[in-house]
Amino acid sequence: MHEEKIALVDGQVKAVQQAVAARAVENVYFVACGGSLATLYPGKYILERETAAVSTGAYTAAEFLNDPPARLGEKSLVVLNSQSGGTPETAAAARLATGRGALTAAFTTTPGSALEQAADHIVYYFDDPASPYPAVLTIFPEVYKLTYALLDVWNGTGRLPEVNAAMLRLQDTFDEACAAYRPAARAFGAKYAGEPILYSIAAGLDACVGYVLTNCLVMESLWKHSSPLHAGEFFHGAFEAVDDTAAVFALLGLGKTRALEERAVKFLQRKTGKLTVLDAAALDLEAYPGWLRAPVSALVLNRLAALYCDEMSYAMGHPISSRRYMGVEKY
Repeated sequence: MHEEKIALVDGQVKAVQQAVAARAVENVYFVACGGSLATLYPGKYILERETAAVSTGAYTAAEFLNDPPARLGEKSLVVLNSQSGGTPETAAAARLATGRGALTAAFTTTPGSALEQAADHIVYYFDDPASPYPAVLTIFPEVYKLTYALLDVWNGTGRLPEVNAAMLRLQDTFDEACAAYRPAARAFGAKYAGEPILYSIAAGLDACVGYVLTNCLVMESLWKHSSPLHAGEFFHGAFEAVDDTAAVFALLGLGKTRALEERAVKFLQRKTGKLTVLDAAALDLEAYPGWLRAPVSALVLNRLAALYCDEMSYAMGHPISSRRYMGVEKY
């Protein structure tokens, strides 16, 4: 079954690639809400740095809907994401984009959803806890696949097969990393279960991991105060709030912005004893081509950050699925 699902996704990505190749796209807009927008961020980040063929933008769906960019039109590709496919703002944003003549492609887990009905192309990812599925079928790897498929069109490269093969290896990498880090994650959970606030700090591609950690896991799932800090902005205001009571979760990736993250970590090591660091340099990524290790390292850091929050939820006796408002109240 997994082979069939993987083939389905690869075919859907290929269909978007072919549609893009058949028209003159000049700008790409990534549109979603919350964690769904954060998981699209690698698309924007990688495209901005690896091609001059298009410009990019990222918008929360409500803002895109109410105040769309002036260049939205027939030369636009709009990439959307909604796990349920029913996020009203995202579905409405897709309808707006389609109405303006843009090509639209949407990620979702739900066939027949409002978002699927509004978009030109759909790419499914899978979210069924009752039926475990490999990492290749989760949202971040699928965004990577689409991103490099687009780069193959605009840059004339042929990297998609190599990316597809790399994403198939992710589950083994995740399993090995989680096994190695589980004792540290369990100690973290026990130590910080009662902590009222937890910051994250990262830069570059890792910044979306910090956002998912703070907004989707610590705040949404664990009901703790949190804020994602950008390592490059940290020394321009936010660091004044840091003292020895501040709990900070820092990410060190393998990309060109690692120096920004290292500078922040060195400062924090001197100012707080409540610093947790996940360093991608300690990961075994030898199975991946050199050019892809930095992007892959962000995915592994994301998986480990989720492991640390899982262990905190166990220590708190607070299920990660707990919600007070989302899906409970009208808002």
